[in-house]
Amino acid sequence: MTAASETVRKARLPWGKIAWFGLLTMACYAPVLRSLANQWASNPDMGHGFFVPVIAGYIVWQQRNELLAIKPQPNWWGLAVVILGGCN
Repeated sequence: MTAASETVRKARLPWGKIAWFGLLTMACYAPVLRSLANQWASNPDMGHGFFVPVIAGYIVWQQRNELLAIKPQPNWWGLAVVILGGCN
Protein backbone atom coordinates (compact mmCIF):
# COMPACT_ATOMS: atom_id res chain seq x y z
CA MET A 1 0.00 0.00 0.00
CA THR A 2 1.43 3.39 -0.99
CA ALA A 3 1.52 6.49 1.17
CA ALA A 4 -0.97 8.23 -1.14
CA SER A 5 -3.51 5.40 -0.79
CA GLU A 6 -3.11 5.46 3.00
CA THR A 7 -3.73 9.21 3.00
CA VAL A 8 -6.83 8.75 0.88
CA ARG A 9 -8.04 5.95 3.12
CA LYS A 10 -7.68 8.21 6.19
CA ALA A 11 -9.34 11.18 4.47
CA ARG A 12 -13.06 10.48 4.42
CA LEU A 13 -15.43 12.95 2.86
CA PRO A 14 -18.08 14.47 5.13
CA TRP A 15 -21.00 13.39 2.91
CA GLY A 16 -23.65 14.90 5.21
CA LYS A 17 -22.06 18.34 5.04
CA ILE A 18 -21.55 18.05 1.29
CA ALA A 19 -25.20 17.08 0.79
CA TRP A 20 -26.40 19.93 3.02
CA PHE A 21 -24.22 22.45 1.17
CA GLY A 22 -25.46 21.10 -2.17
CA LEU A 23 -29.10 21.41 -1.12
CA LEU A 24 -28.61 24.96 0.15
CA THR A 25 -26.79 25.93 -3.05
CA MET A 26 -29.54 24.47 -5.20
CA ALA A 27 -32.18 26.28 -3.15
CA CYS A 28 -30.36 29.60 -3.57
CA TYR A 29 -29.92 29.13 -7.30
CA ALA A 30 -33.25 27.39 -8.03
CA PRO A 31 -34.60 30.16 -10.33
CA VAL A 32 -31.35 30.27 -12.29
CA LEU A 33 -31.14 26.48 -12.54
CA ARG A 34 -34.79 26.30 -13.67
CA SER A 35 -34.15 28.89 -16.38
CA LEU A 36 -30.97 27.12 -17.44
CA ALA A 37 -32.72 23.74 -17.71
CA ASN A 38 -35.54 25.38 -19.68
CA GLN A 39 -33.01 26.86 -22.10
CA TRP A 40 -31.25 23.52 -22.48
CA ALA A 41 -34.57 21.78 -23.19
CA SER A 42 -35.93 24.36 -25.63
CA ASN A 43 -32.83 25.43 -27.59
CA PRO A 44 -31.45 22.73 -29.91
CA ASP A 45 -27.98 24.30 -29.75
CA MET A 46 -27.87 23.91 -25.97
CA GLY A 47 -29.13 20.32 -25.62
CA HIS A 48 -25.67 19.12 -24.59
CA GLY A 49 -25.97 21.19 -21.39
CA PHE A 50 -27.65 18.31 -19.56
CA PHE A 51 -24.52 16.20 -20.04
CA VAL A 52 -22.01 18.76 -18.76
CA PRO A 53 -22.66 18.21 -15.00
CA VAL A 54 -22.66 14.43 -15.49
CA ILE A 55 -19.35 14.43 -17.38
CA ALA A 56 -17.80 16.87 -14.87
CA GLY A 57 -18.90 14.62 -12.00
CA TYR A 58 -17.40 11.60 -13.76
CA ILE A 59 -14.07 13.39 -14.21
CA VAL A 60 -14.00 14.42 -10.54
CA TRP A 61 -14.85 10.83 -9.53
CA GLN A 62 -12.01 9.48 -11.68
CA GLN A 63 -9.55 11.94 -10.06
CA ARG A 64 -10.88 11.57 -6.51
CA ASN A 65 -7.74 9.95 -5.09
CA GLU A 66 -5.52 12.76 -6.36
CA LEU A 67 -8.02 15.38 -5.17
CA LEU A 68 -8.27 13.86 -1.70
CA ALA A 69 -4.48 13.77 -1.43
CA ILE A 70 -4.23 17.55 -1.90
CA LYS A 71 -3.66 19.37 1.37
CA PRO A 72 -5.78 22.54 1.56
CA GLN A 73 -3.75 25.73 1.91
CA PRO A 74 -5.13 29.21 2.57
CA ASN A 75 -4.64 31.86 -0.09
CA TRP A 76 -5.32 35.57 0.38
CA TRP A 77 -6.08 36.11 -3.34
CA GLY A 78 -9.59 34.79 -2.67
CA LEU A 79 -10.25 37.67 -0.30
CA ALA A 80 -9.12 40.13 -2.99
CA VAL A 81 -11.58 38.59 -5.45
CA VAL A 82 -14.42 38.83 -2.91
CA ILE A 83 -13.61 42.46 -2.16
CA LEU A 84 -13.46 43.35 -5.84
CA GLY A 85 -16.77 41.54 -6.40
CA GLY A 86 -18.34 43.49 -3.57
CA CYS A 87 -17.32 46.80 -5.09
CA ASN A 88 -19.76 46.46 -7.98
